[in-house]
Amino acid sequence: MSDDIRKRFEFPNSLIQSQAVGHLIAAVLKESGFSGKIHQSTNQTPALNLLWEKCCSDNVVVRTACCEGLVALVAQDHAEFSYVLNGILNLIPSTRNTHGLIKAIMKLLQMQALKEGQAGEKSIQDIYTIRNHPQPLITVLEYRPDCWPVLLQQLTAFFQQCPERSEVSCIQIMAPFLWYLYCEPSQLQEYAKLRLALRKVLLQPRVLCDEEQPSILEQQILQLCCDIVPCLQVKDLIQTIEVMLFIEEVYLSLSRHPVFWKVQLTQLTLQLLCVCEVSLKITGECSSLIRLLEHSVELLKEDFPVELVIIGIALLLLQTPASQQKPILNLALKLLSFAEGQKIPKSSSLLVMPVLQILSSTALEDCISPDEDSPSRQQLALNLLEMVQQECYRDDHQKLSYKLIFPITSMYGSIFTTWRILEVMREESAVSDWLASVESLLPVTTVIPVHVFILLAHLLVEDKGRYLRQILKVTTKLAQADSSQVPNLIPVLMFKLGRPLEPVLYNDILYTLPALGVHKVCIGQILRVIQLLGTTPQLRAVTLRLLTSLWEKQDRIYPELQHFMAMSDVPSLSAGKEVQWEKMIAKAASIRDICKRRPYQHGADMLAAISQVLNECTKPDQASPAALVLQGLHALCQAEVVCIRSTWNALSPKLSCDTRPLILKTLSELFSLVPSLTVNTAEYEVCVWSSINYFYTGKTCTLE
Repeated sequence: MSDDIRKRFEFPNSLIQSQAVGHLIAAVLKESGFSGKIHQSTNQTPALNLLWEKCCSDNVVVRTACCEGLVALVAQDHAEFSYVLNGILNLIPSTRNTHGLIKAIMKLLQMQALKEGQAGEKSIQDIYTIRNHPQPLITVLEYRPDCWPVLLQQLTAFFQQCPERSEVSCIQIMAPFLWYLYCEPSQLQEYAKLRLALRKVLLQPRVLCDEEQPSILEQQILQLCCDIVPCLQVKDLIQTIEVMLFIEEVYLSLSRHPVFWKVQLTQLTLQLLCVCEVSLKITGECSSLIRLLEHSVELLKEDFPVELVIIGIALLLLQTPASQQKPILNLALKLLSFAEGQKIPKSSSLLVMPVLQILSSTALEDCISPDEDSPSRQQLALNLLEMVQQECYRDDHQKLSYKLIFPITSMYGSIFTTWRILEVMREESAVSDWLASVESLLPVTTVIPVHVFILLAHLLVEDKGRYLRQILKVTTKLAQADSSQVPNLIPVLMFKLGRPLEPVLYNDILYTLPALGVHKVCIGQILRVIQLLGTTPQLRAVTLRLLTSLWEKQDRIYPELQHFMAMSDVPSLSAGKEVQWEKMIAKAASIRDICKRRPYQHGADMLAAISQVLNECTKPDQASPAALVLQGLHALCQAEVVCIRSTWNALSPKLSCDTRPLILKTLSELFSLVPSLTVNTAEYEVCVWSSINYFYTGKTCTLE
């Protein structure tokens, strides 16, 4: 019997070959007799062995018919489902021809979905998992990744020919395989072509777009895709591009029925925002995702998560290349314009820092390839700043319509935390508490989250003076802990100077500028800002003090400090006596600070300036500058940069009879150094007696 069937298989006629398969199956049933269902423990009869053998035949007609015969045995309850399925899976690794076997697996899964689906949704979900009891197609793909075209063909047929009554169960039985394919951690490149091609199959339109809601099959597929999104891998360039394409296509599929998919579209909007950050870091590009967000504004209207997206935009702008900033600025403008006639969200003020950062820089792209047909990057930023400055903020507490339980990246954590802190800080007392908590964490922190800087800039812009000193203090300490955001904070300080405040607060803001010079990379920007202030005659005294403070942090700017000090000696026709006096005081104070801070490096340079101030400030009401430079001279003598004896010999003709109390006090402090500078020479003895004589005559003069 077996020999006759083998000969029929070899006969080159498809009809004869198909009939031979029928005879073979009949022989299998006859040999199994009354033993019941064919299962793993059943005796392997010659006919059954031949049937399994021909499932891997090189002849397409024979192997297809044999595989269908195995499925028929299961369908007619002549063979156990698990026996046939496991038998096919055992053949997959070694066979050259997988088409018939994979097709048989698909039919078996469809049968199982139809049967188990009648028992309820939970029953289907418990059949297969990814690892413990893997879905059969996972096993096929792991053993034979090269057979992905056959898998694609059969999966396409499976989803297109899914029986209407079992659409839900068919998707559920395939779900573990789809989770594995798109979310397995290693994201093997052997599976990449299958992932890309199958995505097209899954997301192709199945009904006309004017339908009120998608079909049951489309609902199941799209919901599964939405569930998969948070688990997608975004570790490298290839993975990131795949994820971008996946999310874009899922979004476009959802947008065909925006009312039905409102919740999913809102959640996917937030996922898009998170993917933008990853895409920027890895590919430097996110414009296509930003366009989807713009489209989402129109689709969702009042359901669009405006507050969270604005916060996300603020975070994105700080890490976006200049070439990618225009689409993001357009999105921000669209969001704020969407609220036309209404008050804009409170979170809009978070945009001030990134917008000022754009306005304070000139990108190469703006110079090389200006786009005359659309507003420039700088113009868009300026328009956005004007909208934010309206200060017509909503004061009502905005409840989030939807939250992401499982975001695709950690960016959502920063967005949601920022939103929550903004809500809490509507109570003014919470501002001080938050600042104190941030300050308390700085000793154990080396990298500060960007959203902390954005919140700090928001407080800096919005505060009317009540907490400004505390904000500036925390700003300085944050800069010391993490200098990466200092270049973005400097424009915010300058912006704050343009707001109405108490005069003393302007002084606090100005002196915060040099305090931010914690890294050499930041010095140039701070120096330019301070020098810009110095172009106003009334601010030159303050500028000199700011330069001195900056020099104390970075000695490299000493030439600029020395140059500006020399420039302060040049008289200005537009400056009054008060301004000239302020400049003199500032110069004397800077000389003192230089002598005290770095006497060995620059002390000798200050001797001429000290002599000049002493020569110019001889009147009774000019004692302050003279006393300040004498304090600097005190520091030089103490450091033994200059000799106190020769110094007094040079100064005594001018100062020995000076009766100004402040000068007498300062000289007394200078001569108090004499005992600590003991030298066993005759000249030293003369110096000691001269100082004693000065103290005596000084006291006498004072008494008179």
